[in-house]
Amino acid sequence: MKTRYRKVVRDLTHDYSKNLLLVLAITIGIWGIGSILGGYGVIKREMRDNYMGTVPASATIELEDSISVSLIDSVKQLPGIKEAERHATVLARMKVGDRWNPLLLFVIDDFATKRTNKINHISGAVTPAEGTMLAERTAYMVMNAKEGDELIIKAPHGEPKKIKLTGTVQDAGLAPAWQEQTGYGYITLSTLHWLGEPQSFDQLRILVTGNQHSAQYITNKATVIANWLKTNGHPIHEIQVPPPGKHPHQSQMNAVMTIFIIFAFMILVLGAILVAESMATLMVKQVRQIGIMKTIGAGSFQIIRLYGLMMLIICVLALLIGIPLSQLTATAFYKQIAGLLNLEINNKDIPFSVPLIQIGSGIIIPLLAAAIPVIRGSRIPVRVALDNYGVSKNRPVAGSWLLKLSRIAGSSEIFMLSIRNIFRQRARLMLTVGLLAAGGAMFMTALNVSEAWNKDLQKIYEQRLFDMEVRLQSAVHADTVVNAIKEIPGVRIAEGWQYASTSFVKENNYEVTRTYPDKGHGSFTLQALPVPTRLLSTTIEEGQWLTATGANDVVLNQSARALSPAVKIGDPVALLVNGHTTLWRVIGFSKDYGMGAGAYVSLNAFTDQLHTTGKINMIKIAYANRSKAYAIQKNKEVESLLERENIAVSASIPVWLLKNAIAGHMKVLVNTLLSMAVMMGIVGILGLMSAMSMSILERTREIGVMRAIGATPNKIRRLIAGEGFLVGLISIFIAFLLSLLLSFYMGRMIGGMAFRTPLSLTLSFPAIIIWVLIIITGAYFATFFPARRANKITTREALAYE
Repeated sequence: MKTRYRKVVRDLTHDYSKNLLLVLAITIGIWGIGSILGGYGVIKREMRDNYMGTVPASATIELEDSISVSLIDSVKQLPGIKEAERHATVLARMKVGDRWNPLLLFVIDDFATKRTNKINHISGAVTPAEGTMLAERTAYMVMNAKEGDELIIKAPHGEPKKIKLTGTVQDAGLAPAWQEQTGYGYITLSTLHWLGEPQSFDQLRILVTGNQHSAQYITNKATVIANWLKTNGHPIHEIQVPPPGKHPHQSQMNAVMTIFIIFAFMILVLGAILVAESMATLMVKQVRQIGIMKTIGAGSFQIIRLYGLMMLIICVLALLIGIPLSQLTATAFYKQIAGLLNLEINNKDIPFSVPLIQIGSGIIIPLLAAAIPVIRGSRIPVRVALDNYGVSKNRPVAGSWLLKLSRIAGSSEIFMLSIRNIFRQRARLMLTVGLLAAGGAMFMTALNVSEAWNKDLQKIYEQRLFDMEVRLQSAVHADTVVNAIKEIPGVRIAEGWQYASTSFVKENNYEVTRTYPDKGHGSFTLQALPVPTRLLSTTIEEGQWLTATGANDVVLNQSARALSPAVKIGDPVALLVNGHTTLWRVIGFSKDYGMGAGAYVSLNAFTDQLHTTGKINMIKIAYANRSKAYAIQKNKEVESLLERENIAVSASIPVWLLKNAIAGHMKVLVNTLLSMAVMMGIVGILGLMSAMSMSILERTREIGVMRAIGATPNKIRRLIAGEGFLVGLISIFIAFLLSLLLSFYMGRMIGGMAFRTPLSLTLSFPAIIIWVLIIITGAYFATFFPARRANKITTREALAYE
């Protein structure tokens, strides 16, 4: 073996513990990148394949009357139509324990030949017989049932009936039922009628030819079809054009993965900083060896190659560990995300580009980081290298202002010496502080965002001063039913409202929405409420709230405003409701939590425009106690009263159920942020350990001199510990400032995904306390081993150290 290779092997094995830490730091970065990119690569591919595999309809046209087979055949013959099917969706209710929960019933014309919005059969019956139902696989959790069980369900106009769950399907176009807190069932039209629901097929789902990825093109085609239908005597209720080819959670997933990828690369960058510190340590330790090599003829480039080879071996070792490990965690990661998005993973292969990116980043980034100290060390003149004794002769130490401040504060000599020592190598101090500060900033950001998320989730309760929302199947006279509910013991307030699906009026005068087939994602709802109301406390961002004197005023929330960004205070807007154009004047913009696009108007003004004075189709109820258990009990009493009054209920939504549904959407994001924060903290502490080891190495002779003139092991230990604690304290302050900036931008991104408004900038005091404790504990262990090593060196060995 050549001498140069023997030296590399000796350097790797001589201080194997430090080199293992280096391998660990790079491995963590490679592992993080591979886990995130691998999981993302699989999910991105499978999300597209799953969703497009359902053949999502380009548009859904809801009619006011029923759709016949002959009408479907006629639509298929129209220009630009590739496929057409009839469908129906009914919001029913299911009994789970002693509670009634929402149940979406998808009524399918022909299960065997379904050509749009296909479902994937998993087990049991393919086509449900009359009186039976197929269940979406994620719905069993909220149904508290399994295939073969019977479920009590109630259609809006029917009586409660037991229906058997005879099969299981997967619908990749829907969010998991546990997220929406809603059951999903698939039935035939005969079963719908058996349930007592007179409704027939009223949804026309079409696939267009041509540019199937343009929402405007599809809207134009759907409008042409709607005009044809209207001309032929079929009035149009609504046109739904969801974002083409886009899963309901596509935008959220892209944003979430972007955050994860940034965090993963940050971990690798922190590992690279640790590499730079470690290589600087080695160059300090071997500066005389470099001088000797140069004396016998070695050039700077040869020295760079020597240490570059050593670094390359460390990187390869990290890759050999990190890549297989990341394959395992990427698999676990994409399985968790697949469950979150209700996806079936058909191709489990991680994209080949992922290990290539790991190899490239796992070699290039550490080598670039190591290049700076290696190049600097290789250029040291022979005389300077041979004359080195560990401390620069002319390097300035801490500024006089800092020393004066420490004297005024009455600091001990050890503290003052610690200050001088940490400022000796300012470049290294900046690297170490930067490493710790970055790790701390990420750690505190994750906890800040987590607390901000929980805080804004709580605003769902703070804005909604009611505990129960009951949606009626049809409008009823307000006074009788509301007064009856008020008589129930424990009911504090009850108000009658109206609600309706709406859209901004376009030139075609049709109600065009971006609603998905689940009737939730992309919807726009108008709510008409009594003014003043005691059950809503929304946040006004601009303008003002509704007043009793404002006849035709409207307040739009942030999601509705995003649908028409040009609208401003004072502008007139036209909203299409049930085929009627209603006219309003915008007086304010609100910030709502846990609600899609919404518009608020006065109940009196709304009923005047639609000629439904005195009627309501929604009741908001506040109880004397806001606890979940109390609300569940009172909800049953309200349900019983409405049943006795023969008032058909389409949905009853407790506020706690809404909060659980929203929390479920972002659970994986918050948990993953916390996991990555822990990894950042580990890399940061490793960096401090490396820096302290380097400091002790280059001051070995100095420590020998201190021992020779009477310094005790305890004083040396306190000196080294003080340096570590000072570096840690400086990093805490910088980490705190950085975390404010990161929390602000991360909150904007996550809040935009969940609420279409930034999360509140929230400081997590537990995060600060935990990080301070981590730094103190980490600084103790980071200095304990170097201090013990320094005290074990005899005075003679220290003075003779090279």
